[in-house]
Amino acid sequence: MNNQSQSPHQQSKLPFEKDIPLKTCEGTEVGDHRHTPQKPSQTHKRACREPKLHPKTSIEAITIDSQDDENAAKEPLDTLETAAIPDFHRISDINQVSDADWVVEKSDRDTFDPPKYENHIAPVKSKRKLWLWIPLGLLSLAVIGYLTFVFVPIPFIRNLRDGYIGTAMTTADHQWLATAFIPRAIIDDVMGDIINPPEREDDTDLADLIIKKPETSDKATDTQQTSPNTKEETSVSETDTNPSQLPPENDILKLSAMQVGDTDYAGYTVTHVDMEEGLFISKIKGSGFQGYAMLIDDPARVFVGTTPEKNNRGYRILEMMDSYDDVIAGINASGFADPNDSGRGCDIIGFCMSEGEEWGTYTNTMASIVLTDDNKLVAGWISNWSQYNIRDGMQFGPVLIKNGENQIEGGGGYGWHPRTAIGQREDGAIIMIVIDGRVAASLGCQVGDLASIMLEYGAVNAGCCDGGSSVVLAYDGAIINENSSANPEYGRRIPNAFLVRSKKETATS
Repeated sequence: MNNQSQSPHQQSKLPFEKDIPLKTCEGTEVGDHRHTPQKPSQTHKRACREPKLHPKTSIEAITIDSQDDENAAKEPLDTLETAAIPDFHRISDINQVSDADWVVEKSDRDTFDPPKYENHIAPVKSKRKLWLWIPLGLLSLAVIGYLTFVFVPIPFIRNLRDGYIGTAMTTADHQWLATAFIPRAIIDDVMGDIINPPEREDDTDLADLIIKKPETSDKATDTQQTSPNTKEETSVSETDTNPSQLPPENDILKLSAMQVGDTDYAGYTVTHVDMEEGLFISKIKGSGFQGYAMLIDDPARVFVGTTPEKNNRGYRILEMMDSYDDVIAGINASGFADPNDSGRGCDIIGFCMSEGEEWGTYTNTMASIVLTDDNKLVAGWISNWSQYNIRDGMQFGPVLIKNGENQIEGGGGYGWHPRTAIGQREDGAIIMIVIDGRVAASLGCQVGDLASIMLEYGAVNAGCCDGGSSVVLAYDGAIINENSSANPEYGRRIPNAFLVRSKKETATS
């Protein structure tokens, strides 16, 4: 057929029409998907019509449905090449199609089996299902994790749960971290007697460590009879405890053989050695925490110092050290109430004695950590301090070591926190330990960790002081540890502290 005999429709193709190789049928030219002007039979109309397809979808087969011959077999046309249909959607205006063009009738559209959309609709449905399953999966994992953490009795998980509960419940303002989603029965089981401690009776096994005071009627006579000897003994004691005036065998801390960078006898790195002051400091590194240990050779130089403005304003540790003559070091001691987060640090909790001066009110819910007149440190339950020869002391807890035996294991319901403790070796040397916490380098430790460190240093008696952001160690006019207070360079305001007098001041007195 020549180009001159072609109809106008054949000469001007619609925008969506392109030459696609199809099987020829009556009234159709090879290589031309359009039809000749002559109107073919209804059968050929149905065989050659082009269904409306989505872009980029392959035509697999077109079925011949012959209405002229009821016995005609339905045979598929040859499969087209797997090539994308040109970009078109559908004929926008049916009126533009001439009578020579054939469109799919409504009845045919209803029965037409649409092609499979391989790369268009299916991925969208898959993404929708994915976005539905992701939150459901995360929610399921959260529920399983919660039930496992709270109720599963596996030792490792139980220790984590107990530590978390103890950490939250032993804070002043963050107990909701436990009470918000953990059943109260489990919290009470973990905390035991810590939240509502029962009244405790005195420890009877402390009697041999604390000297009872003599009767008042005999006090004057005893003083007159023993005064010369006491003065002489005091003079000898001052000489004996000064390593600069003693032979090396009386250097109980082995300071003469110690240097910065050495490993001390407990296995920690020495950071400070002060031969003149009879002390050394080592850096402690544990699992997830770090801190410092300070050992003092003479317990007679250790005492409880207090803020001069009792019940009015607490002092920061360096300020408190400066308020006494020739104090070389110190750690925080008692806990205190802090109403409205005022930070005054002056409302002491429990009872305190500083060189015989009493302050505070005794509570039978806290242990006592005291120094006797014969310079023995005792940690236990002592209700009536006036019955004993106590010169300095405070109340807190728990007791870590008593008579050489560990008194606590693991968290004990107290969780992970910054901590301070004081103890004493059998030879009289005082051990002061601070563990940093709530900082990047140190999470904090459990009380069981603190007891283990005390045993490594050979403590026979030891107890906990106040913890948290009050934890501080000061030496020679500077803060040594990385405390978690709002002013790390100065520490928090506190009501009292265990202080260490300088050997120079002791020698002078």
